[in-house]
Amino acid sequence: MSSQPTPSQPSAGVDLPLHRHEWDRLVRLPRNVLVVASAGDDNVDAVAGVEAIAAGQRSRVLLVRGVVAAIFAEHEQVTSTAPLDREGVLAECGAAVRMLAGRLGTDVALAYGEWLMDVAASVGRTAWRPGVIRLGGVEILLAEREFVNEIGRELALALHRQ
Repeated sequence: MSSQPTPSQPSAGVDLPLHRHEWDRLVRLPRNVLVVASAGDDNVDAVAGVEAIAAGQRSRVLLVRGVVAAIFAEHEQVTSTAPLDREGVLAECGAAVRMLAGRLGTDVALAYGEWLMDVAASVGRTAWRPGVIRLGGVEILLAEREFVNEIGRELALALHRQ
């Protein structure tokens, strides 16, 4: 098997220098971020997370738009046999951003990473309760903000910025 990536085609029909498993990771990761961000809290607004995923359709970066199209084009139910853990998803975020920076450049990697942060930040904005802060007119749970900050740290480390 060649070490060179075989072009992957997102729904937009654009060839990307990615292996199929790398493309699949990029498509799977936003959903995993949503699941981890909303885990353990019955009061979260998972619909807001889905809307944040869909908002990627307005990204300036074709790759993000292609990932959104692939997510919503899937007809089969996505199921995971293993529970998602926060540390594993954070590691996946860093690995995805490093891979994108190496293959498609920092701008693409940054746009994808920031989109993941938006997905995580969108969850849990339904009602006031203790442990909530307001950022830019939006209420965000402190625990949720911590997860968003952790994704941001992974993004910074992946792009060698601190």
